[in-house]
Amino acid sequence: MNTPFVTKLAELGYFRGLPPDQAQTLRRQFEQEGWPAIFSGSHRLFMADAEDLAEGGVGRFLQEVSPFLAAQKVTLPQIEDLLSEDGYAVRVGDVTHRMYDATELERDSSGEEAGLIWGLSTVRSFRIIDEFLAAAGSTERAYAVNGGNDVFVMFLTSELHRVITLHPDALPHDGPYLLKEEYPSFGQPESE
Repeated sequence: MNTPFVTKLAELGYFRGLPPDQAQTLRRQFEQEGWPAIFSGSHRLFMADAEDLAEGGVGRFLQEVSPFLAAQKVTLPQIEDLLSEDGYAVRVGDVTHRMYDATELERDSSGEEAGLIWGLSTVRSFRIIDEFLAAAGSTERAYAVNGGNDVFVMFLTSELHRVITLHPDALPHDGPYLLKEEYPSFGQPESE
């Protein structure tokens, strides 16, 4: 029943980069479970945790996803987290990326937009990854799964994303989506 889905994923490179025995095990898992297998311990899925990112963890997160990035010919330069009372930025090589500034921090901590810095740190750290992937000529991009403390990054091409999200068992709220700087959902589809 799930064989056409697995075949299409294979054609689009979902299992690429895995040793043959791991690829075969993951293919079997997809054949047995179908769509929910996208949440398996795949080489494409990494924990992000928005709270950790906002509290100075973007550098560590970038290092954690570096094995996938390396397979896409991305070599990360030196990374430095710059956390202060004025906000949070991450220096990646010679480029400093703002995660949030003092105004955004105040809007969050005042309760005006609670959770704002979690969302912004997640969106902006995924954007850093996408910039490196694009510069390397990779068609893989960082998609979010879930949100908040339970957010994950899932690496997919647009074609893989389309196949996964159009699967008959797909749950839009639970599946991969592109992050946006839109408070409070940050692009996560609504529950039905």
